[in-house]
Amino acid sequence: MRAPVGVELKRTPLHAIHKSLGARLVEFGGWEMPIEYTGIVQEHLAVRTAAGLFDVSHMGEIDIQGPEALALVQWVTSNDAARLHDLQAQYSALMYPQGAAVDDCLVHRLSQDHYFLCVNAANSDKDFAWIVQNNRFNAEVRNVSAEYAQIALQGPKGEEILARLTRADLSALRYYWFCIARCCSVDGLLARTGYTGEDGFEFYFPAPESARVWNEFLEAGKPMGLVPVGLGARNTLRLEAGYALYGHELDEETSLIEANLGWIVKPDKGDFLGRGILTEQLAHGTSKKLVGFEMVDRGIARDGFAVQMGTETVGRVTSGTHVPFLKKSIGMAYVPTELAAVGNEIKIDIRGKPARARQVPLPFYKRPK
Repeated sequence: MRAPVGVELKRTPLHAIHKSLGARLVEFGGWEMPIEYTGIVQEHLAVRTAAGLFDVSHMGEIDIQGPEALALVQWVTSNDAARLHDLQAQYSALMYPQGAAVDDCLVHRLSQDHYFLCVNAANSDKDFAWIVQNNRFNAEVRNVSAEYAQIALQGPKGEEILARLTRADLSALRYYWFCIARCCSVDGLLARTGYTGEDGFEFYFPAPESARVWNEFLEAGKPMGLVPVGLGARNTLRLEAGYALYGHELDEETSLIEANLGWIVKPDKGDFLGRGILTEQLAHGTSKKLVGFEMVDRGIARDGFAVQMGTETVGRVTSGTHVPFLKKSIGMAYVPTELAAVGNEIKIDIRGKPARARQVPLPFYKRPK
């Protein structure tokens, strides 16, 4: 792994621990991050059957406060933050005027005049600058990413493990809600969200406490099968769950409607960046659509492979691999809307050889109730 010439990779506060655990480190979004510890397959299966612990301290955090904080959030994001109650979160997107996402994000409402956004690591500086550029309101915007460590505990045994580390009433903490909690004798923001398709929690807390908190989480969960998990399994888990990844399913050229994210577009809330185009697309449709597929022929569809109908290239694979839990080769791709239908076959150009694939519903995986 090498950084671009003259560019030094960022490191999370847990970097030394990752090295001590024997993690394989790679460059990701300008950060040196663990891609795996014991192996992607083992780590993926641990999250599906027990629990996994992720260092997501590279993610960005943006704090918005002031009398018109809500007005600013409403203007720059697609979802309706006015629907949030205190200590509730929502999935949303920061918007360009052309209806594409600057980034996808989580919006947390601390109070009517205080919002906390979690954004993607590679986009955090861009996101912050975009919000500041569009801040015509009486609100203060701060990039507080350096102040926080963030770890994610994901998996069916996550609540049982976390209950050993906090007195917070986890049974009362609903999906996409959060609380201010004390875990491992450290105060922080504890959210019940996630990016794996499993039940899980994210803990945002002061960066200087990161090593001790990480070790206490691992120690408490070890008897129940908790393992550290790298970005490799994080990617295969989110693909099984059908979650978008910025730079793959989302980019500056793709609208939220094309990306099947019309459910986070709320035109009725009033004006916001991109509203006009998104409203038109909701009413009249788009020329391309994101679909899920699984391979019929042997082979793995990788990111960027061409999608074909006959000999014509009609789209591209945005994410694709063989996933450990479902034991299938799956992927997501953009295809012309008229070809997008569950059951329809497409062909993936796998290194010059067309291989059949069948469109299937998203998500590929749903956790048992």
